[in-house]
Amino acid sequence: MALNMKSFTQALAKTAAVIEKTVTTTVQEVTGPKALQDYELINQIGSGGPGLVWKLYSAKSRSSSIPSQYPIVCVWVLDKKSVSETRARSGLSKAAEDAFFDIIRADAAKLVRLRHPGVVHVVQGLDETKNAMAMVTEPLFASVANALGLVDNIAKVPKELKGMEMGLLEVKHGMLQAAESLDFLHNNARLIHRAISPETVFITSSGAWKLGGFGFATSADQGGDLTTVQPFHYPEYDEDSILPSQPSLDYSAPELVRSKPSTAGCASDMFSFGCLAYHLIARKPLLDCHNNVKMYMNTMTYMSHEAFSSIPTDLVPDLQRMLSVNEASRPSALDFTGNGVQAS
Repeated sequence: MALNMKSFTQALAKTAAVIEKTVTTTVQEVTGPKALQDYELINQIGSGGPGLVWKLYSAKSRSSSIPSQYPIVCVWVLDKKSVSETRARSGLSKAAEDAFFDIIRADAAKLVRLRHPGVVHVVQGLDETKNAMAMVTEPLFASVANALGLVDNIAKVPKELKGMEMGLLEVKHGMLQAAESLDFLHNNARLIHRAISPETVFITSSGAWKLGGFGFATSADQGGDLTTVQPFHYPEYDEDSILPSQPSLDYSAPELVRSKPSTAGCASDMFSFGCLAYHLIARKPLLDCHNNVKMYMNTMTYMSHEAFSSIPTDLVPDLQRMLSVNEASRPSALDFTGNGVQAS
């Protein structure tokens, strides 16, 4: 009899657990991911990440019992339903959508693990429901892409971003901070980012520049700075990248674009870093190739000194070294922080 009672109790407990899980799931689908339950959205301040798919909101805690070092935080929201509908309209496969969401999940997971002042600080990790993803970070001002006038996925552009122009001193200071973070990434975390671009660098509400967008990051070989990787697949014709399954071509190093497996190392990030610096200083991208790999290759092959005519002459040599096709010629992030385009 005791055995039967024990079995009965276990069955009740199992049933209760199933009911609790079902209720929790139902509540989540109605109220959204945990971040949206715990925090009240104030207004959208920007967008970021691959294809600027994340909507960034300033927010405050709904409860005084939730401990936080920030009175105001940034809630990142990704509308999975909207992405799915866009994908379907574009004729892309469900597999492409799933692969894209996996990139987003990988980014969020690495953000939580990477603890460094130069990496966006996560307050509450990624939570996901059928229709949305959300996470909470330190308060942000916007992504660098937003600051450059790229305001996709922002319903109402904040007045602070309209017509915003960053001075050279501000750009130098921001790039120096990003370089210090890259140095940590390469030499301490042993990671190659592979997707440095305006979409993956963020400006905090206090003005610091920090790295995000780690969905394409890969471990550096412990025996050296190079690791063998499969190249990214880029189309040979103009294509709007609805669901970016590879980093932005305009900021990718040549060794990551070639059609055969190659070695990718810290130098690949320095090429991307150089493209970002160029865009910030010249106010236009160096490789504006519309996701077209042939246009990319032609631009790289026939790049002339005239391309640097809008860059201050004292910065040209450093930029040209970062943008060298020869990986060995590119400076390290540490070189940049010591001798490169510094704020002065």
